[in-house]
Amino acid sequence: MLPPGRPQGHRGVSGGRAWRTSLAGATLSGSPAASCGPGRARVGRQRSEDQDAKQHQQAQEEDGFPDAAEDRRWPQGQQAPARPAREYLGSGRVRGSRPMAEPANRARAAPGPCARAARPSSAMSRSSTEAAFLPRTRAELAARGWDGLDVLLVTGDGYVDHPAFGAAVIGRLLESRGWRVGVLDCPELESDGAGWERLPAPELFVGVTAGTIDSMVTNYTAARRRRGRDLYRPGGEPGRPDRATIAYTAAARHHFPGVPVVVGGLEAGPRRLAHFDHWQEKLRRSILVDAKADLLVWGMGESAVLEIARRLRIGKTLAGIAGTAEIVREGELPGGARVVPSYEELIADPDLAIDLFRALREENSPNSRPLAQGHGARWVVQHPPPPPASQERIDEVFELPYRRACHPDHDAAGGVPALETVRWSVNTHRGCLADCSFCSITFHQGRTIQGRSEESVLREVARLAERHDFRGTITDVGGPTANMYGLGCDRLERGEACLDRDCLLPNPCPALRLDSQSEGYRRLLNLVRRTPGVEHAFVSSGIRHDLLRGKSGELLPLHRDLVRHHVSGRMKLAPEHAAEGPLAAMNKPGFDVYEAYESDYTDECRELGRDQHLVNYFIVGHPGTTLDDAVELFEKLLERRYSPEQVQEFIALPMTRACVQYVTGRDPLTGEDLYVPRGARERRMQKALVCWRAAESRRLVEEALRLAGRADLLAPWRRAVARPTAGRSEAGRSAAGGTQGELR
Repeated sequence: MLPPGRPQGHRGVSGGRAWRTSLAGATLSGSPAASCGPGRARVGRQRSEDQDAKQHQQAQEEDGFPDAAEDRRWPQGQQAPARPAREYLGSGRVRGSRPMAEPANRARAAPGPCARAARPSSAMSRSSTEAAFLPRTRAELAARGWDGLDVLLVTGDGYVDHPAFGAAVIGRLLESRGWRVGVLDCPELESDGAGWERLPAPELFVGVTAGTIDSMVTNYTAARRRRGRDLYRPGGEPGRPDRATIAYTAAARHHFPGVPVVVGGLEAGPRRLAHFDHWQEKLRRSILVDAKADLLVWGMGESAVLEIARRLRIGKTLAGIAGTAEIVREGELPGGARVVPSYEELIADPDLAIDLFRALREENSPNSRPLAQGHGARWVVQHPPPPPASQERIDEVFELPYRRACHPDHDAAGGVPALETVRWSVNTHRGCLADCSFCSITFHQGRTIQGRSEESVLREVARLAERHDFRGTITDVGGPTANMYGLGCDRLERGEACLDRDCLLPNPCPALRLDSQSEGYRRLLNLVRRTPGVEHAFVSSGIRHDLLRGKSGELLPLHRDLVRHHVSGRMKLAPEHAAEGPLAAMNKPGFDVYEAYESDYTDECRELGRDQHLVNYFIVGHPGTTLDDAVELFEKLLERRYSPEQVQEFIALPMTRACVQYVTGRDPLTGEDLYVPRGARERRMQKALVCWRAAESRRLVEEALRLAGRADLLAPWRRAVARPTAGRSEAGRSAAGGTQGELR
């Protein structure tokens, strides 16, 4: 249920930018009525359908929200097909859930952040008043004067009340609409299931997320070795269950029988249909089927979550909500649904993964058709996403009253380490136009750049500057790709599909407002660094270097401002590789584009007298990468005397173009056959050629060079290894000790 915005094409866990998990988005459904309690089904049945629809539409119009319900997504002039009666239709139940009768002893919320008297005003939701943490224990629940919960959020992360953490965003959003919300974080910390007794069963639903990152990515390296740290848990101690969505759903069913369970987040979302599993090297069923959940929320799920709560309040079915997936029987398929290869067909013919990927890509806009995939006698139906969030809605979500701290219960363990990465950062937008093959952000946050207003960003900066522990530095002003703030075109912003061409390659689309976007981000950075109390405002998010040039090829003024004011010492760029084949398979610009910018950056740093450097991120073992390609990258690195300390090994993550390349050996969009490095030995050699200075790499480097017929490179490599590292001696050169890449 919780859709943390961190895309899955990401590099490891340590050093990851948790802001990428931010859930900023439109709150697209109406607020609960002032007197609503758990007896919502009974109240709903006493109304006529016309009255209910009229009230719902009025609430949506007052809030400025597009309708998230199913009947507004069908083509003009058509109505949503009538659905057969289901077990929970109009009863307030979902597959055997408890009737939601109003208890006589229900305690109303005390005045404050959760008061139900009225929906909080914009001023209230943007108040700088420090709100209490959402309750994680029964004692905290009682302190609020509540005798129960409406919604319980279960997460594998330690509870951090910050807009970079999905449970906090969904919880605060529901709270702002008057719902009573609790957070059950890391329930396995207590033995013998005691953690699940920390809070009572909720009246409406349990929302389950594995956490900010896919639990298998947090628990294992690309080489399937267990990690020793989990930065999103108290003290950084591991312990998150493997496939946590499935584990938590089973536990929720056991401890809260009869309560609907809704799953979501970065683990569940990309697994909403049948998918390839990197760690088992096999095709798995939809996680909705394996977890036995009632509903799955995918993408940026604020609108879906609010709609789920609204419908359960009034006893309506959960069928057809935008941005969700559900299980139905044969006769319950929505009219006009596009049937994709079934789980059984994919098992029999893995090449059908190409057809599935194309369908997912083509039906990824609000006006798309539902997708239907067979799983035995049942069907998993994916409903289209909601419309792009408005700027007002994104501002609202980021300005909810977060404490920007981990829950004090975790202080004894040393807090949650991932918070330190984002404590003094400010997220400007969500979405990404790049469509890199290894990254699932297009299917999670979307291609539409949905940005905050200048005023909202500056209010957040001012609040940070007023904090007693602020030391004058905003560590990051950015998003998934920092310099995409404000970038877009009318077509994407209307939520329309655009499959005619790539937004950025081979050159940026003429429809993009590239020059004006650059000036908008430049102006925002200037205003942030001039905020009273702010001494430095850095951009530590990744920068797309090909977007630092105008349409005529000249460097934009933003480039100089970044170098002069907003680089703390190292600018992060992601060329990913140097060889043409891998870059084409990754959907990345050619290495010549990077080299041109590298030269300009060096000149700019020299002119300004700055000792600043580029940090480069590379992927090894990606489909399309031969050993000869790896040697070509090795040569480029050797020329620069640059040997990153860490590099990302490719992981075939669900719902990415690269995953289909890995499974089929073909590019799903071009049809081109691709070489896929599958053997562990070859992948290790490719990694060693990038980390060529490391002592443990040397035997593999020699083996790889001889195998590739490039023994001529052995002598220059040995001389480079014998010399001291380049360090920070030459302004503008790539840093000699690169850090692990961002989780993008």
